[in-house]
Amino acid sequence: MTEGAASRPGWSQGLPGTYRAAVVVPARFDTHVDEAACARKLNGFDAGGRRCFVRHDHTACVDTFDIDEFPLTVAVRHERRTAWRLQSGQWLMSVDRIERLDSCAPRVVNETWLAATEAQLGL
Repeated sequence: MTEGAASRPGWSQGLPGTYRAAVVVPARFDTHVDEAACARKLNGFDAGGRRCFVRHDHTACVDTFDIDEFPLTVAVRHERRTAWRLQSGQWLMSVDRIERLDSCAPRVVNETWLAATEAQLGL
């Protein structure tokens, strides 16, 4: 599915304020959903068609049984990777992870760093 930038005003959510003027603003977006893998990817492209934004969500699930031995699927981990291309050509990437979703004490991990190239993003 392809959309214009005006329909995705939240693309800059999570972007540190000091980088707002340094990122390339997407002109259009493309969404891919893989329900079997519990994954969703949103790509943003500049006016020249080059990727300048990526948001990838993935939830890891395990198949198990409840107390009555009925099968069920339980989410155990969620990860969101968001990356913005800077005008310098480098990428700023943020990784937000929630682990142990199946417990009473989930663990939240947030990381942000600059990646030198698009290939190093792993997205």
